[in-house]
Amino acid sequence: MRLRSTLILLVVLLGLGGYMYWVELPKEKEEAQKKTLFQFKTDEVAEVSLVYQDHEIALKKQGDEWHMTKPLDVGADKVSVDNLVNAISECEVKKELTDASSDLSVYGLDKPFATVTVKLKDKQLPAVSIGKNTPVGFSTYISRADDKKILLAGSAFRSGMDKQAKDLRDKTILNFADADVQKFELHGESKGLTLVRKDDAWTLEQPGPYPADAPTVRSFLSTLRSMRAVDFPNDNPTDLSKYGLDKPRLSIDLSLGKDNASKKILIGGDNPEKKAEIYLQASGMPTVYAVSDWVMRDLNKDVTDFRDKTLLAFDKAKISAVDAKFADATQFKLVAGDKQSWHVEGKEGPPNVNTITQWIGDLHDMKGFEIASDNPTGLEAYGLDQPYLSATLTGDDGKAVGTILIGEHKNEQGSKDYFGMAAGGPTVFKVRDYLITRMKKQPQDFILAPTPTPGGATPTVAVGNPAANDAAGMGDEGEADGDGDGDE
Repeated sequence: MRLRSTLILLVVLLGLGGYMYWVELPKEKEEAQKKTLFQFKTDEVAEVSLVYQDHEIALKKQGDEWHMTKPLDVGADKVSVDNLVNAISECEVKKELTDASSDLSVYGLDKPFATVTVKLKDKQLPAVSIGKNTPVGFSTYISRADDKKILLAGSAFRSGMDKQAKDLRDKTILNFADADVQKFELHGESKGLTLVRKDDAWTLEQPGPYPADAPTVRSFLSTLRSMRAVDFPNDNPTDLSKYGLDKPRLSIDLSLGKDNASKKILIGGDNPEKKAEIYLQASGMPTVYAVSDWVMRDLNKDVTDFRDKTLLAFDKAKISAVDAKFADATQFKLVAGDKQSWHVEGKEGPPNVNTITQWIGDLHDMKGFEIASDNPTGLEAYGLDQPYLSATLTGDDGKAVGTILIGEHKNEQGSKDYFGMAAGGPTVFKVRDYLITRMKKQPQDFILAPTPTPGGATPTVAVGNPAANDAAGMGDEGEADGDGDGDE
């Protein structure tokens, strides 16, 4: 009896499973397919046409890139066109109006807002007319040319098809790789700069010569590469004075590759109607671009911006000793043993290697933020005749690498300004005060000393000033924070 019941249940289950597989699943698939306006793969799309009452946009795919053929023959923005194609392929039909009026003006389909046509690689899809939005419900009336039924799509479909040529145009202004730039020049009303790449290092050749600051050069080139048009005011201007491009505020010439191929940027005036935009031309092309005004701020650099303000360039891995002397008679000598195992000369106790390497790293990274003087006649005005700090570096070959001098000088407001230079160098730089504060150390700040704990263990921690405790991973109360980085 039980076997018979089991067999009956098995037959019922098999029948139910077959019904679900052969009847319900195909039905659900068919219903799901009916929810979208078309069924196609986006990578099959070859052309898209958007026809409006006052303009037309035509796009054609060439290889993996999109090109605009109407109203202009220009490159198209791949991301924007891909988003457009995705919006068409994902257009959901929410409802079909079974009692639709024959008067198409009711739905705005007598004079459609837009007509969208998609051509695949092997066929053309029926055109889609887009009408009004419904009074309620966030829907849009649409119809396909092959059946004329009135359908409801989400209102997002209409807004997604609302395009001007500028929305779909390629907004890239310059294409180049930083590694290809061999030279660039900036010319403005009061400047003329030339920077040249030599053995992967940049030199400010005119005026100069001066070493150039590599991060500043990278940032400058990045701005040129990343700037994008926000509008295209004129593709064939007859009067450049309208855009301030007859006498540009700034011109930039790039020399690329071994053949020194040239790319040029001209920056003109402000857009009087949009204060956050400026006008620009590129590489001799007639098109006037509008770009965000931050472009001018980032590109309008002078000789001071481009100059390397490192007090003394050296390789930390090739330093064997640093002899530091402060104006208050504090002095110490940091010495590197095997494999850069630093210690403090003449001080007993285990060295706090983290604090030592951080201090040497701060010395290595010490930069000015402003050029105080080139070839000064005296150092008294900068406190460098009797420096606040003198740090002399010795290389692993035993030869002197150089000496960094830090001076302090009271200004007219009564506060202190700090200055730095390499001893014997031609330039005095103004230095941020917080950088100098971090450099102030006592010899014991570089030593780990035993401290008793309630458990009887005696871990070693840094002693001395609070800055040293922070470097050793200590909190304000002298307790270890657990991760060794000094952050609580």
